[in-house]
Amino acid sequence: MNKTILRLLQVCVTGAVLAWVFRDPAMRAGMSSALRRADPKWIGIGIAVAGLGEVANIWRWGIFLKVQGVHITVQRTAELFMVGVFFGLFFFGVAGGDVMKTMLLVKDRRLQKNAIVLTVVADRLSGLFVLAPFSLAVAGLRYHWMSRTPSARGLLYVLILFSAGCIALLAGAFAITGTRFMRRLPARERVVKLAEAYRLFTKAWGQSLLAILLSFPVLFTYFGAFYCAAEAFHARISLLDMFSIMPIVTVVSSLPVSVSGLGVREETFKQLLGDLAHIPGDLAVLISLTGFLIYVFWSLLGGAAYLWSRPERS
Repeated sequence: MNKTILRLLQVCVTGAVLAWVFRDPAMRAGMSSALRRADPKWIGIGIAVAGLGEVANIWRWGIFLKVQGVHITVQRTAELFMVGVFFGLFFFGVAGGDVMKTMLLVKDRRLQKNAIVLTVVADRLSGLFVLAPFSLAVAGLRYHWMSRTPSARGLLYVLILFSAGCIALLAGAFAITGTRFMRRLPARERVVKLAEAYRLFTKAWGQSLLAILLSFPVLFTYFGAFYCAAEAFHARISLLDMFSIMPIVTVVSSLPVSVSGLGVREETFKQLLGDLAHIPGDLAVLISLTGFLIYVFWSLLGGAAYLWSRPERS
């Protein structure tokens, strides 16, 4: 019941924010004009860039599966990962997508349930190991540019608090691993999962290092796909500026307040690109929606994989 209420609230928030974003007739007319002038070549480049990111993502998860002794083919790894992307984008959010690919793999390898769950946790942690420090670095190096208006400054502070909180959580979980204090925590099961993930990293540090390094192309191709969307609509924004804005967009749109960040992402783009790069609202919204649709394209492959793939029994 609680999950159903949450989904309904997300749908309501998504609809309300999208209605707010598209409320201006002049902006809708501007978007229509921009669409007619769009350069499809850059959209194709954006799809290719996003595809490279998905390949790196599949490779990264495959590394953790092998470290845990979960041996499946590259094809099955890719199928399950893309199924997770599909369900994460359209139905249950990122966490739900992880649950779906975990459930399907557990059906293949029933005796390795704990190991499979751990690979998913480790995969998400490796992404945070890159996103949080990168976000703080961007906030420090470009603070003056990113705090030019009160609204942009407020979003920057959200990014700083989120990144610092993630680093503190990861460091704290590592520090108390194996101590008596961990047994007294109210959310002990989650901390235990983090502790087990840390042991996974140290179990095969060479492979874990490669997985963390793969997090860079995973993150930067995501940013790059939205930059390609901006180029498709001839928006005057540099690669540096886009990469500075994208951590904020990523964090805000990942909050579980709307369906796949729809509406929230568009309003954040509109605010930041307008305040910091002087890009009109119609272009900013188009950039956001096009970047999202690029990933919808790849997620549909996950939907096809879910319909036609067959399990690999151990």
